[in-house]
Amino acid sequence: MKKEVPVIDLQPYLTGIDKERVVREVADACEKIGFLVVSGHGVPEIVIQNMLDVSKRFFELATETKSEVRPTDEGVFRGYSPLANMSLAQSMGIESAPDLREGFTINRVQDRNDAYFHNPAAGKIFADNVWPRDEDVPGFRDAWTAYYLAQETLATSLMRIFALALGLSENFFDNKVDRHFSNMAAYHYPRMSEQPKPGQLRGGAHTDFGSLTLVYGYPSAKGLQVWTGDEWKDVPTVPGTFVVNLGDLMAQWTNDLWVSTLHRVANPPDEDWTKSRYSLIFFHQPNYDVTVESLDLRSPAKYPPVTSREHLIQKLSAMRVSG
Repeated sequence: MKKEVPVIDLQPYLTGIDKERVVREVADACEKIGFLVVSGHGVPEIVIQNMLDVSKRFFELATETKSEVRPTDEGVFRGYSPLANMSLAQSMGIESAPDLREGFTINRVQDRNDAYFHNPAAGKIFADNVWPRDEDVPGFRDAWTAYYLAQETLATSLMRIFALALGLSENFFDNKVDRHFSNMAAYHYPRMSEQPKPGQLRGGAHTDFGSLTLVYGYPSAKGLQVWTGDEWKDVPTVPGTFVVNLGDLMAQWTNDLWVSTLHRVANPPDEDWTKSRYSLIFFHQPNYDVTVESLDLRSPAKYPPVTSREHLIQKLSAMRVSG
């Protein structure tokens, strides 16, 4: 039986009309493929469109202007990352040419005055965001802030659905994600003007690292594919929806009851080489000091306990390409 990425309407959960059905559908997707597409998510279309519009305008700037907001510390992911400076496949230990994308990344936009965010144990994970000048992209910071907060709200709802799907209390994860350090990025996969290097993709095959990832890729060129165990299969492209996929941390948390599935951004067919692809991605990462250990009491734990921050550092260490 072939694995399919389901499209699930979250509205019955969010309104309380039929939580059980949504929980059942989500649990099935998490166990079988680790990917789902969600509608009825409650994120206003205007918030999505504003985010997409300002992100496109940023990537249209001259490289010199974009490079003014490159990270000041290579140990953190903030600001602009130039084209082909990172290889996702390397996070899997696979030698690969750098991915054909450029990006812009932020972390928390909420107030961080609490001592928790300045604890030396947090390291650099709460480093300040960097922003383009308002005269370069008017409204950029406001649009990104609104989108980040909307993604946070959706991720919190999904974690509550996850808790119920695992047979836990609905609010089990609340105090484990209330001070998260989630990165959010916009990626631009430019028009391709020449043949890629052998094996080079817009985004190499990889699994994500944290609890869950939210992806908005419509209506730009297709490309997101999931490995079913037998073949690469396109993830459904449905207007107004988000793709949700589990990360390695959630798989480990559930003792591999749920799966973190290999996926990639494939190069377009020849007739679509002149089309750019844009994606908006929220990488949800639980509080840095949360200890992740098996929630599955039916089987021996496969992994030693690890904190959210330690797990992410292990995953990121192999991914960056020099230059």
